[in-house]
Parts: sequence; C-alpha cells; structure tokens
Amino acid sequence: MRDQGRLVEWFDDKGYGFIQPNDTAKDRVFIHIKDFARTGPRPLVGCALEYVVILDERGRYRAQQATYLKASQVIEHRARPSQPQPSKRWSAMQIGIVIYIVFMLIASFSKLLPPYTLLFVSLMNVLSYWLYAQDKEAAQLGNRRIPEQTLHIVDSLGGWCGGWLAQQKLRHKTQKQPFRKIYFCTIVFHILLICWLISPLNVFY
Repeated sequence: MRDQGRLVEWFDDKGYGFIQPNDTAKDRVFIHIKDFARTGPRPLVGCALEYVVILDERGRYRAQQATYLKASQVIEHRARPSQPQPSKRWSAMQIGIVIYIVFMLIASFSKLLPPYTLLFVSLMNVLSYWLYAQDKEAAQLGNRRIPEQTLHIVDSLGGWCGGWLAQQKLRHKTQKQPFRKIYFCTIVFHILLICWLISPLNVFY
C-alpha cells in the first residue's frame, strides 16, 4: 500500500530516519537510504515522500520504494468534520480488567491471597508497561528489541493489565500474530495461578 508523508527525522551519518504520514493518526515509519526507489539528493527533514509501507522482521513499519514529491503531488490528509460522538461503551477487556482489580483488592484485604501478592502484581504491571515502551522505542530506532518471551513472562506473572494498556496507548503489538494469541494465553495462565493461590491446593499458604 502506497502512502505519503514527510521526513521528520534524518540521521545522515547513519543513513536512516523517520517519516510522519500525512494522516497523523498513523505511526511514524522507518526509512533507510537504501529504501529510496532511485538515487537523488540527500534526504532533508521536511521533504515530502511517497512510499510503500511494509512490516519488517523487527516488527516496525518501514518505507520502501520511496520517491520525492512535488508540492502539487502532495495529498494532504483532511480531518473529518467533528461530529457529536456517542458515548463509548467499555470493551470486554476493560470490564475484565476492572473486575480483576476489584477482586485482587478484595482478596488481598480479606487475606485470601498471600501477603505482598497485590504489591508484586502491581510491580509487574509497571514493569510490563515500561518493557513495552522500551520495545516500541527500540523498534523505531532500529535498536535491540525486548524479547517477546520476556514480555510474556512478565504478563503471565500479573503484568497483563499494564501490557494491555501499553498496547493500546502506544499502538504496539496490537496486530502482530501469534504474539496476541500468546498474550491472551498468559492472561489465562495468570488467572489459573491466582485461583491456585486462593485454593486449598496451595500448601504454601
């Protein structure tokens, strides 16, 4: 799919940069000097480009077959006229998170759960959000990524709420498969773990 945008960052010594699509709701796109369709002047911040968007092996959006555009060729994105928006209903995931949080609070204060379980889960959520943010930044800069296995382990230990929030706020890992399937499996695993902690089968508490 071809798209248009403007170069908003360019590291000439490293030969890569980032494009902001004309539709500002879209994520920035990574581009390397080799991704231009033909040789031309060195890229300058602010130049208009047309390009093909792909998802590379690092899970980032990348431009290929990029060409320079004249001002007359640029198709500016027009925002839709503002209309009264109906009140948004909560998604099943949001409802599930609220129920989970309420249950964890009740179970902790009623001492159904071992001491410090709530604190541990809270720390896992903070860690999960931070790891997703670091992975998002690494994907944009082409740096070493956070292993997906690490994200899954933290989510399965209780960080899945923070992981979901990071996915939505950062628009990261929301489409990638099979990551999403494994992510939901970590939620099931964590719920089963909590059930075991409050059950008579837990011989450690």
